[in-house]
Amino acid sequence: MTQTAAKTVVVTGFGPFGNFSRNPSSDIVDLLEKEGIEGLNLVLRKISVVYSEVGETVPALWQEHKPDLVVHIGAHPVERTVKLEQQAFAHGYCRYDVNGSVPLNNSTCCATDVPSLITTIDCARVAQQVSEKLKLADVKLEKSEDPGRYLCGFSYFLSLNQDVGKALFIHVPAFDEKCTLETVASIVREGPEIVL
Repeated sequence: MTQTAAKTVVVTGFGPFGNFSRNPSSDIVDLLEKEGIEGLNLVLRKISVVYSEVGETVPALWQEHKPDLVVHIGAHPVERTVKLEQQAFAHGYCRYDVNGSVPLNNSTCCATDVPSLITTIDCARVAQQVSEKLKLADVKLEKSEDPGRYLCGFSYFLSLNQDVGKALFIHVPAFDEKCTLETVASIVREGPEIVL
């Protein structure tokens, strides 16, 4: 019997910014580094909330690791809600990063003239299946059409520009007594299993 090679999944989280002195996406990356995801070759990275760093790091991860899936994780302010982002935008990145910079022309500068890219991953289906499997009661998991025009959307567009069928962005909230690190990390773990 031949064994198939483990699929490679790149997972990124972000550093602190704004009201997030500790970014929950970094906490998830730390937990995945300790626990892994069974059957997957995980490549984990934390990226500063800096356009230039994201612009270099995301394409390099695709080039170096040739991943089967890239999952970007970022923080958002909606309590007890995890969002699977369906699309990202090419332009409109005018909010300053933690270094006080914006990208040239407020754009991703990808060699494309489309205003947005949409993942072929069915985020509504993934959200429903993960919710049912984990029997989520205190945390809402849903599809979203707007990752924003900050580093989250910026990184996601760069990955979608590499392969719209192999990129996913998960927006996570701050943790609390009902929306724990472990609960949100379990959602992140289940996503690749359903997608792959």
